[in-house]
Amino acid sequence: MSDFLFQDRCNKRGGRVLMRNVIMIFVSAVVFLSGGVMAQAEQYLFAYVDVPRAMASSDAAKRARDLLERKLASKQKEVDSLEQKIKGMKSDLEKRKSLMTPESRAETSEKVRSKFREYQRLVEDNQASIDRENGLWTKKISEAMREVIEEIGREQGFTVVFGKGQVLFASGSIDITDQVLKRLNKRTTSWF
Repeated sequence: MSDFLFQDRCNKRGGRVLMRNVIMIFVSAVVFLSGGVMAQAEQYLFAYVDVPRAMASSDAAKRARDLLERKLASKQKEVDSLEQKIKGMKSDLEKRKSLMTPESRAETSEKVRSKFREYQRLVEDNQASIDRENGLWTKKISEAMREVIEEIGREQGFTVVFGKGQVLFASGSIDITDQVLKRLNKRTTSWF
């Protein structure tokens, strides 16, 4: 009903001419504004970085992975030793079970359970330690990469640098991942 009233008012005041003028002004404004936006968009420079590739293939990430693997291997020796000790205790208990008094058997079984709880704590503590250190390295490398990306962005005049996962299509010419890797590797050589 409101459309009908609006058209009726337009017709009464010579509104057809007025309506055409309003529509022309609106269309002109849209064309003008979209042309301005398009002209401004051409001034922007965009780039993207394949962050997962850069993180995985940076020298710092490779060295951190090697360091963590060595630490894990070292900790694993302690875990394996304790595991062998528990297996020996269980085997000894099974062999001597029939010769033991119920009290002695209960005491030895409790020692095996206690050693197993110690084993579980050791495994959990080792994993937590490795996870914590992995998190620290990841954070440190990520911060260094962000700084490098910002520096390259400023130096080369990029308006925005996207992560590759956020880009649906991009020309390979705006991929600055290799530049980021090169500079990141230089910056992190002193870490190890």
